Amino acid sequence: MKKLFIMVSALSAAVFSTAKADISASGSYGAHAISGGDVIGGDAATTTGTLFMNGGGLSFAMSTTSAGGMTVSAGAGVSLDSNDSDSTKGVTGLANVTFAADGFSFQVGDVDLVGDATGHVGNVASDVVDNGGYTATGIATGVSDTEGYGFVASTSVGGASVSFAYLLDKANSAVNNAETSSGDYASGVSVSMPMGDLTVGLGYATTTNPGSGSANEVSTGISVAYPLGGTSLKLGYESTDESTDSTTASAAISGSLDADTTWAIGYTDGEAGPSASTRSEAKLTRSLGGGVSVYAEIQNTSGTGSSGTNMAVGTTVAF
Repeated sequence: MKKLFIMVSALSAAVFSTAKADISASGSYGAHAISGGDVIGGDAATTTGTLFMNGGGLSFAMSTTSAGGMTVSAGAGVSLDSNDSDSTKGVTGLANVTFAADGFSFQVGDVDLVGDATGHVGNVASDVVDNGGYTATGIATGVSDTEGYGFVASTSVGGASVSFAYLLDKANSAVNNAETSSGDYASGVSVSMPMGDLTVGLGYATTTNPGSGSANEVSTGISVAYPLGGTSLKLGYESTDESTDSTTASAAISGSLDADTTWAIGYTDGEAGPSASTRSEAKLTRSLGGGVSVYAEIQNTSGTGSSGTNMAVGTTVAF
């Protein structure tokens, strides 16, 4: 709390202090081919064929350091999403700003809720393969609203990393304002701490839903990561109390074949009310140097929903 008070008190002083500014640009691009069920609509296994998509983005990062040593940073960008069949070009960023000093950071504006989906470790494939169309109904991802206007405070306590988030308005995402009596609040906390060879993650998130007719939501989760013979093994469990209560158990293992080739395998089992599904994923990535990589991934779903196999291959480029 003392760090937070000092940080807030320093904000106005930072504006008038001598500062050194830095602006950098980076880019990314992706081209993909996806097969599965209904690859066009992505909602029913009725349309066969191969879906091709590509897109990319240009990102700008801005930062400056005050005479007192506090760093202020923000970002912006333009993009055409390469992970989704939506071809809308968008402008991103500028809706939040981060103040950081002495191992403590405070981000305010349009932020993501922390503590949600801590126990979901089995998602090793990218969002691209989801466009194959086969879906696993019953694998919930925690509370329904995970973005809005508020703040995220992060620091370290001993060897643990701790983040706390509070949203003044979770119903409005990608906006740069909120009023205090919206009623659509959310809060969350996440903790990551080493315990010998283990790394343990704990997460808690809660949201309010006034006047919506749905119940308030509470999600708790835990994850454990352990190095195992040159690989990394992760286990996770998540429970969410909502209109339809849900639980999710997941596992993942990843490693390297050589200096340029990595692999990952993940498994997720979920239940939400009467719906229950499992999802298995695997991904192989090969770096070609110069920021260019090629990949292949596969995703199999079974249970409630449309059971089947989605596959994707493609290339990603970091500029």
